[in-house]
Amino acid sequence: MVFARSNRSTVRFAAAVLAIALALAGVAAVALLRGSAQVAVAASAAAIVAGAVVARTALRLRRWPSSRLGFFRDRLVLVQGRVELQAARERLETVPLADQGDWAAARWPEMTLTDRLTVRMRPARRFSFRPASFGVEPAACRDLMLRLRDEPALRDRLPVLGSVSDLTSMPLHTGELVRPEI
Repeated sequence: MVFARSNRSTVRFAAAVLAIALALAGVAAVALLRGSAQVAVAASAAAIVAGAVVARTALRLRRWPSSRLGFFRDRLVLVQGRVELQAARERLETVPLADQGDWAAARWPEMTLTDRLTVRMRPARRFSFRPASFGVEPAACRDLMLRLRDEPALRDRLPVLGSVSDLTSMPLHTGELVRPEI
C-alpha cells in the first residue's frame, strides 16, 4: 500500500477562482462596452486579483511534494523529494508519537503526544516524519506499523517491494487524512 497526500482540494480551489476570474473579466468587458467605466475598472481590478490567486495556487501545485509512504511485506519505504529511506520490519522496535524530549525521562501521564511519528530501529537508529504530510492520520499510521511488525499473517497480505519504481507504479491511496487499514 502506498500513501500520498491528495491535492484535490487545491485543484478545486484553483478551478473555482479561475471561474470567478473569468466571470469578472466578462463583467468588465460587458461594462466597458456599455460605457460604464467605473464598473469596468472595479471588475477588472477584481479579475486581476483573482488571476494572481490562480497563479499562486498553480505555483503551489507545481511544487506539490512527491512524497510517498509505502507499506510492503518486508519493509517500510519513505520517499520525500530526493530522500529515500527504507526500514526493514525485523529491525523495528518502537513507533511512538510521544515528544522525544519526554521519551527517556518522563512517565506516561507526563508525556506529550505530537503529530510526528518516531521510528526506533535496532541497533540504535531512528528517524521521524509527519504522517499527515503523506495524507495518513498519525495515530492510525502508528497502529498499522505496530500491527504489521507484530502480525506476520497481516504482512503476508502486502506486496513485496521489487524496486523503488514500484512506489510510482502502484495505485496510490490519497486523501486529506486517511486511516490506513489492511
